[in-house]
Amino acid sequence: MVGKEWDLAQALEDYRTRGAPGNQTVLISLLREVQEESGGSIPAWVLPRIAEAYGVKESFLAAVMKRIPSLRLGNTHCLELCGGPNCRKRAALAAFVEETYGSAPKGFTIKHAGCMRLCGKGPNIKWDGKIFHQADEALIRRLADEAEGERT
Repeated sequence: MVGKEWDLAQALEDYRTRGAPGNQTVLISLLREVQEESGGSIPAWVLPRIAEAYGVKESFLAAVMKRIPSLRLGNTHCLELCGGPNCRKRAALAAFVEETYGSAPKGFTIKHAGCMRLCGKGPNIKWDGKIFHQADEALIRRLADEAEGERT
């Protein structure tokens, strides 16, 4: 996926065409890519999505991961802020996130994504791969509070 903005749905389809989940080598390559794109660990929210997309059980994915010590499961969510030039309020949202949660918040990671190509519905964010339109501080607070609640 070099040269393109990374997207879980596209990755799942790409690895399906290569033989995942039946070919475990390909499945492990997918898990490694997810880990790399997620900052060093596989977020817990990803396993149910992979399991659903491929019609396998989460326990199967956990067993595959257990065999590969370099694969690590994390417990963080991922907030992606649209980085498109037409997202009018994106700079204000990014500043809010930085000021409120810092550069390493608890319960979620922050990524500055490329343009999500939904300019007319912006500002846009992705939370665990799900796009939210007309995002504002209240939405980000709610998502962050839910993530923090999961940790306690």
